[in-house]
Amino acid sequence: MTSQRVVPKIMILDDEPAIRDVLKLRLEREGYQVLQAGNYEEFKAVMVDCDAVLCDIILPGDSGLLALEWTRVHYPFTPVIILTGKPSYETAAEAIRLNAYDYLAKPVEKGELLLSIERAIQHRRLNLEKKRLEEENEAYRRQLEQQVVEQSEALEESQEFLTTISNTIADAVLSISLPDYRIVYANRAVTPIFGYQPEELLGQSIQRLYIDESRFESFQVQQKIAVATGRMQLRFEEAMLKKDGQTIWTEMVGTFLQTDESDLSQIICVVRDISQRSLLLGVVAHELRSPLSLITGFSQAVLRDIDDIDRDSIANYLQVIDDSGARMLKIVDGLLDITSIQLGQVDLKLETVDLSRLIKKFSGDYAYMAGKKNITLEEILPETPLECQCDPVKVGQVISNFIDNAIKFSGIDSKIEIMGQIKDEQIWIGVKDEGPGIKTEEIQHLFKSFGHTKISNKPTAGEKSSGLGLAISKKIIDAHHGKIGVDSHQNQGSTFWFSLPTNCNSNEMPV
Repeated sequence: MTSQRVVPKIMILDDEPAIRDVLKLRLEREGYQVLQAGNYEEFKAVMVDCDAVLCDIILPGDSGLLALEWTRVHYPFTPVIILTGKPSYETAAEAIRLNAYDYLAKPVEKGELLLSIERAIQHRRLNLEKKRLEEENEAYRRQLEQQVVEQSEALEESQEFLTTISNTIADAVLSISLPDYRIVYANRAVTPIFGYQPEELLGQSIQRLYIDESRFESFQVQQKIAVATGRMQLRFEEAMLKKDGQTIWTEMVGTFLQTDESDLSQIICVVRDISQRSLLLGVVAHELRSPLSLITGFSQAVLRDIDDIDRDSIANYLQVIDDSGARMLKIVDGLLDITSIQLGQVDLKLETVDLSRLIKKFSGDYAYMAGKKNITLEEILPETPLECQCDPVKVGQVISNFIDNAIKFSGIDSKIEIMGQIKDEQIWIGVKDEGPGIKTEEIQHLFKSFGHTKISNKPTAGEKSSGLGLAISKKIIDAHHGKIGVDSHQNQGSTFWFSLPTNCNSNEMPV
């Protein structure tokens, strides 16, 4: 018995009946089921869960963008293809912001339209499949966590099932026999976390993953205390050892399994690598400690000697407190920026921008700061404008960060060149300094959060750095579909640069 073919449904929203009829006839010939509406209210009334929507941007009394926004809310997996006889940067940018799948100018060639529809339908199917797999994977994970607290007999009966599920999660799962503490099962996640293949650990003592014997003995003591107090599960953080000798911080959950005689037979350990979290907390604590110490120190001085301190000294103390608070706020804001960008919450307000003007603005803004070290800021710009579609605030943040870093890491009586040019349909912006340069092996850390902790160079006049500026800059340029990098050799200065496409409009930016 053959399965019946599912006919894809396409919704057409256009206020011109003739266009609707032509599109309907063309699509039905291609085997599509077609629904249609002539205005926004009719569209909302007849709209169902379609495979794609063709939406005219200009409607009587309303905009097709309202239909796009409404569809995103009520049918988030249905792709919307915008059609317009009057394309513009403004409507294109708004369509992209509202997550339109495509933006086509009328009249649309038959082949182009059908190709866009086919891709949109495939895009929808992939997203639905991804959602299904994510839900299935989450269900598997929860089921595994429930299974690992069952008795050893139930574990043995479902060993094949549990093995399949455990290999779908990112945490390492280890089954440890008692009383010899040997590993009898390891899932595939042990490879990215510990560097071992699962078969390399089978039959080995769990002690191999501990940094020394005392930490392993501590684990044994914790296990015995937990059992003695009636707890069948143990959760703790532990420094553990990778195959290459590197130490990583992990969060471990151990569940004890008993035999019918109530003797402990196994420990099921779920191990998660939390090294990045620990590193982040450590670096943030380190970065905040210095300004916080200044705030508490000067606050205590004022409170202790308030009757003996003159007004000017109090003003100086308050200025130090204010500067330190501002520095802490900048660190926190940077962390929030990084988090928002990584969550995809980058709201780009695109407009036509002359980057030459942005460069001149920030060059002027930093003239005073550069003057303190007798640094010359030189602008090397073409006579023609460096125009592209971008968010001027966020791209300005990148330029500002480049200039700020160049001043911090440049010596007295040096020169900084701020350059701009058009290369191969790309607008290229670079900031060149005469600083100490960067070691080749350190460049890979530059655009990572708190990457400055792995860089040997330090600001030349004791300036402070949160270590987030370049990481944020990279996320901003990535969001613009541009490129960012650095050209540097030790003792020869550095040139930090980024490039944006001159034709960076909504038709060419990936959706």
